[in-house]
Amino acid sequence: MVWGVLEPLSNNTVAIPNTTRDLDQEFGRKGNKIGDTIYVAKPWRAIGRDGAAYQPEGLIDTQVPITINQQSGVDFQFSSQEKYLSLDAMKDRYLDKAGLSLANKLDLRLLQMAVVNTANLVGTPGTTPGLSGSNAFQIWAQAGQKLDEMGFPLKGSTRCAFITPAMRVGWITNQTAFFNPQNAIGKQWKTGQVEDALGYEWYVDQNIPTQTIGVLGGTPAVVGAGQTGTSILTNGWTATTATIAVGDNVTFAGVYAVNPQSRLSTGSLQDFVVQALGTADGSGNMTLTVTPAVVPSGAFQNVSASPASGALINVYHAAAAGQSALSALQTPQALLWDKQAFAFVSFPGDVPEGVDMGFQDQDDDIGVSVRFVRQFIGATDQMINRFDVYYGSGPLYQEGSVRICG
Repeated sequence: MVWGVLEPLSNNTVAIPNTTRDLDQEFGRKGNKIGDTIYVAKPWRAIGRDGAAYQPEGLIDTQVPITINQQSGVDFQFSSQEKYLSLDAMKDRYLDKAGLSLANKLDLRLLQMAVVNTANLVGTPGTTPGLSGSNAFQIWAQAGQKLDEMGFPLKGSTRCAFITPAMRVGWITNQTAFFNPQNAIGKQWKTGQVEDALGYEWYVDQNIPTQTIGVLGGTPAVVGAGQTGTSILTNGWTATTATIAVGDNVTFAGVYAVNPQSRLSTGSLQDFVVQALGTADGSGNMTLTVTPAVVPSGAFQNVSASPASGALINVYHAAAAGQSALSALQTPQALLWDKQAFAFVSFPGDVPEGVDMGFQDQDDDIGVSVRFVRQFIGATDQMINRFDVYYGSGPLYQEGSVRICG
């Protein structure tokens, strides 16, 4: 029974296989449950020195929490007579559909997490990248540039691009203007799928969330110099009505991203993604909760400086004068990430005793564990069936992901 669900689940899951998947063993012990958390250690980062003088550095370890905080399942029931259906009939009638449903649920949850934890951004809100224009190809190349600048070199890495069906049409249409290997063009003509290009593995996924931008207004700016961390005090928003939505992109004037090793400015403003809904008060003040944290110095420096007091805030790279056109706009988006950017974990569920049937199994390709339990209800002569997946996901190196805003 579990195999009948795992097969369509594995075959229809797009994003999960392209994440860090070696953490399941940490959750695979008997007795694990929803809410369990492991802490993944990230490598120590040294500043280094110049010259002969000894300059010891503190060994600062950072950890990223990954929590099993989600449970998804499919439930159905049938009469005791249908219990004797052939395995092929059972698979075609029920199990394939259950596996497809679970694949979409898990895929969607992972992509929802990835979007709100991806600060890097290229593109123009409200358009579909690749559908038209001379810079259609350039947008995808700029996304790769962001990963280069964040210390994820193309050589030796695995970059995966996740695009909407509309973006697939645009990509295939526009790339005919460029030189392409004939075998790749032939495959795309026959299948309608994007083949590997630009050093990325391409996947079409209908589950990438569309972002609805907040209700923008005013001339937002930072209040108070020297702010660090994830909470930034701001003002200048339209009083009581302006909002910033979870997943919105913001930048601060004068705050540039830095290369994680050299700590030299990349020349591009550091992107931040909003983590909590913000609403302007009666005086136009608003606290922005963002990731990554503002870290202007030290081993984990990620910006050239803290925002100055009065530094203007751009939303989706648009200055205040252009933000009204973005207010409440729905915009499609794509994702490009290195496999190190995000982790997905799943662990076997506890199989209860005293039931008609109960067991769990794991798919070797994607590492997702599914539990199946079946029990007979005499009052209604029904066999109730449930399939459960316990899982969680989170960012490991969120700087290794880019949103292509459309």
